[in-house]
Amino acid sequence: MKKAIPFIFLFLFILLFGRELLHADPNKLTSSLTGEPIPNFQLPTLLSSQTFFNNKDLMGHVSLLNVWATWCYACKIEAPFLMQIKKKYPIAIYGIAYKDDPDEIKTWLQKYGDPYRLIGNDKNGEVAIDLGIYGTPETFVINKEGKIIYRHIGVLDQKTWKSIIYPLIQTL
Repeated sequence: MKKAIPFIFLFLFILLFGRELLHADPNKLTSSLTGEPIPNFQLPTLLSSQTFFNNKDLMGHVSLLNVWATWCYACKIEAPFLMQIKKKYPIAIYGIAYKDDPDEIKTWLQKYGDPYRLIGNDKNGEVAIDLGIYGTPETFVINKEGKIIYRHIGVLDQKTWKSIIYPLIQTL
């Protein structure tokens, strides 16, 4: 019986690990910032290093804050849907370009469209770190007071928009 104990523990460990691996939903990671004001930041805008995008731009209206990059394959998948949101819904979308080149960003926006009211260039990734970004794309719902209400990790799609994000926005 003593020889069986290590195998029992190994079996239980494999069951626990397998359960987490098969049933975990990476989009359900919680953010410690949910319910908190968006961190203070100031980024140069894409169009000019003389103008800035900062957390105050997100105050006074409900908005989406989308962290993305031109080198991000999932962001290319998400881009057409962000353009649909811009055309069909009265919500401001702001962008933070994560560790990207301004020329690449401009080319990308010409190819895929520009759904953003403003785009901040987070060249060094410091604002993304403050937001707790795991990867791109990530989208935050920001209320009128500038508080983070919801965080979506991964591609924003029609299903998530219709079932979670837009109903939430309508309550704000």
